[in-house]
Amino acid sequence: MICKPLSMTAVVTSLHYVRSPIRSRLKIILIAFVVLATILPCFPVHAGSSKIIVVKSADLKPYQDFLRGLRDDCGCDVQEMKFRDDEDRNNILDSHPGAVVAIGTAAFKRVRTITDLPVIYAMVMPSEVSSPLGPNISGVSIDISPETYLSTMKALFPKAKRIGLIYDPRNTAAFVEDAVKAARALGVELVTKQLHDPSQVLGALSEMRSKIDVLWMVPDPTVVVAQIVDYMLRFSFQNNVPIFTFSRKYVEMGAVASLDIDPYDMGAQVASIVNRISAGQAAGSSVYARKSHLTINKKMAKKLGLSIKEGSLADVDNVD
Repeated sequence: MICKPLSMTAVVTSLHYVRSPIRSRLKIILIAFVVLATILPCFPVHAGSSKIIVVKSADLKPYQDFLRGLRDDCGCDVQEMKFRDDEDRNNILDSHPGAVVAIGTAAFKRVRTITDLPVIYAMVMPSEVSSPLGPNISGVSIDISPETYLSTMKALFPKAKRIGLIYDPRNTAAFVEDAVKAARALGVELVTKQLHDPSQVLGALSEMRSKIDVLWMVPDPTVVVAQIVDYMLRFSFQNNVPIFTFSRKYVEMGAVASLDIDPYDMGAQVASIVNRISAGQAAGSSVYARKSHLTINKKMAKKLGLSIKEGSLADVDNVD
């Protein structure tokens, strides 16, 4: 910035008409004022320039996409640091960041012990954030809102009236509670089965046979186990019940459709939380991921004798 100094000639000249004792004191005050008025505009002020520290669980592409969204929308100094032990913890605290962002479950498990700084999480398994969190902790859920899931299922499968959901209340009770309310509002019956061990999934599916039109697979670590997923896919094929899930990889394995999160947009969501904190506002509670991407396995849908209605749905990808 180029600063044009204020002219002191007129100021000093005008003091000639002031009485001598007063003139001396005024001269000192006015000269100081002019100097400050000249210098201060030369110091730029950066809004939202607070520093935040990011801790990642791994170096994965979705995490990198998240970071791009965070950096693009935050307008702050984003620095990555490791957090493996007490020394790393002290390094983070000594850097005096405005907030600490944890990407992934492993990273969140480490940074959640920080109590004297805002901690913001993303891409963390629901089971890790289902219990009450400290007042300094907020974040963006790996889940998309139940309303979005259910309205998408209703659009894809207009004849489906009963949607099955198997879950462990220790992990996803709050999500299922919201899902029950959303299903009621949409005129859909949610058939739920609780369990506490993966071995109980087979029995729960047997009880659901002939009682559901769609099986909804949510990211519950008790349910989403490799061998159990294989059994669920066989159940789907044998009973002509499509699986609607949360990850494209299961669509590639044989589920009919998935609604995936958008890592870049999640980064932008966290950026909005950071900016609120920088502005002195409360971080707010945790929120659902706001943007999703739909993937459909048309080949599997055809095998199950389904007619997919995707015409009114945007941002659809197909897996053959």
